[in-house]
Amino acid sequence: MIAALQGVQGALDMTSPEALQHRKLTDAAQQFEGMFLQQMLKPMAATSKEDGSDGDDGDDTAGESSSYQSLGVEAMAKAVSAAGGFGIASNIVKSVEKESRQKLESAGKVKQR
Repeated sequence: MIAALQGVQGALDMTSPEALQHRKLTDAAQQFEGMFLQQMLKPMAATSKEDGSDGDDGDDTAGESSSYQSLGVEAMAKAVSAAGGFGIASNIVKSVEKESRQKLESAGKVKQR
């Protein structure tokens, strides 16, 4: 997914308004996918804590363990998203750009392909 998105960016002049808009859209879509993945991974972290597999030995560092676990879930979600995730980000980018292009074409601002 990332390679496909970067391929589109490489085809555009990186200083053009279209390239900047594409880059912003891609970043936002990847952030959305990261948050989505984070929400999906949270229950797994909670389940591992409930069955005692988080390594917590019952001392007073339970709050720290929870914070580190939360950071770990966030980091894992961001890494999975940046590596391509489930393809949500690329589908969002394609869909938004297609819709935008169609609106411009119907307004007569861009030549139809």
